[in-house]
Amino acid sequence: MTRVRAVVATLAVLLCAAAVEARQRPTGHVSVFGDYLPNREDSTELRVRLFAEEKLEPNPRVRITLSGFAEGLLAHRPVGPEPDHTGRVTDAIARVHDAHVGFTWRKLDLLLGSARVVWGRLDELQPTDVINPLDVSRFFFEGRSEARLPVALVRGRIAFSEDVAIEGVYVPFFRRGRFDQLDEPTSPFNLAAASAQSPVACLAIGCPVISRGERQTPAFTAENAQGGARFSATTRRVDWSVSAYRGFEPFGLFVAVPVTGDEIRISETYPRFTMVGGDFETVSGSWGFRGEAAFFAEDSFQSPSFGRVSGRSVDAGVGLDRRAGDYTVGATVLVHSESYDEPLASGATASDGRTDVSLMASTDRTFGRERYRLRGFAVYNASETSGFLRGIAVVTLKDNVALEGSLGWFIGSGRDLIGRFSSDDFGYVRLKYYF
Repeated sequence: MTRVRAVVATLAVLLCAAAVEARQRPTGHVSVFGDYLPNREDSTELRVRLFAEEKLEPNPRVRITLSGFAEGLLAHRPVGPEPDHTGRVTDAIARVHDAHVGFTWRKLDLLLGSARVVWGRLDELQPTDVINPLDVSRFFFEGRSEARLPVALVRGRIAFSEDVAIEGVYVPFFRRGRFDQLDEPTSPFNLAAASAQSPVACLAIGCPVISRGERQTPAFTAENAQGGARFSATTRRVDWSVSAYRGFEPFGLFVAVPVTGDEIRISETYPRFTMVGGDFETVSGSWGFRGEAAFFAEDSFQSPSFGRVSGRSVDAGVGLDRRAGDYTVGATVLVHSESYDEPLASGATASDGRTDVSLMASTDRTFGRERYRLRGFAVYNASETSGFLRGIAVVTLKDNVALEGSLGWFIGSGRDLIGRFSSDDFGYVRLKYYF
């Protein structure tokens, strides 16, 4: 982390020097966010956020971006192992968001610092978008683009022509995904807290005492670096790319380790994964067509008895969208399949994998001279009969003031990711002031 702080400090010095010369004010927003989760013991939250960003170009070959935020939380929600034990929760954070310098020289583009790099083309659920971990609460509240957490990285991109380019990404530090950046242990979206309570009622050796072990995040060493490459091209009006990446799972898996004869300790680990993927996108008239697939040749899965099982998985999908005036609609079909090297649960066989088919739809419409905007997103897992619906309405009160409201509804429950949040229905209202 010392090197991260050094990078941030260097960028801050450069930014201040450039800001004095350019005499520009940073842009950003202040928001007040209130949400309600009826199925979490009537949890209520108030979040206040200040976000600021500065983008400068000291010369045509250098680009500097520095952004950060401060956010506070006041909530009333479950705070203990018993779901009906509620209490007051407060938290506050101040963090750097994007902080990077970009250099351009002829056909080479170099990016250094804390940044977000987007791979993939499908909406919301992008199989090859594996570089940046996610903030789960922001994913459900606001979508994937707002949920990506920046990581310290070096990215180099060479454009051989207007139609052919290759990029490489090196990530020296591991950063885990977050269920919430504000008081994560009591967050309604924290699956890890629920998972670590008691994996089984009684194991074969009896009824042991279960204790929570340490979070074993990958240390900063050369062996724990992450990275990959992506080749992109345009052929006959079709944009396509192939990519490969080797990194660590952003959300941990729990492993039960016997400590003594009557005690088991549960530790959280972050295993490696290896991904090979590809995607394409093209336009025909008012229609857009996209496809994306990722093969995880090295993957890990959580067993019900708190073990880690290795295997492989595939995520593949195709989507289309159409723009017509103030309307934009889209639809996607995504298939997820996984197989295991050994039985995932007792009584199963190693060949007992699983396959899920998910259907997604999105819509966006503006009206009233773009003063009003309605957005909708839905995903339904036909294999698990679980789904998620989110609707957002935005009213522009003034040029720099917006009022936003949203409802999120989780349908059914299942073993898939969406199905595990079946109790997290929510509604929120947010007032945002831009400067």
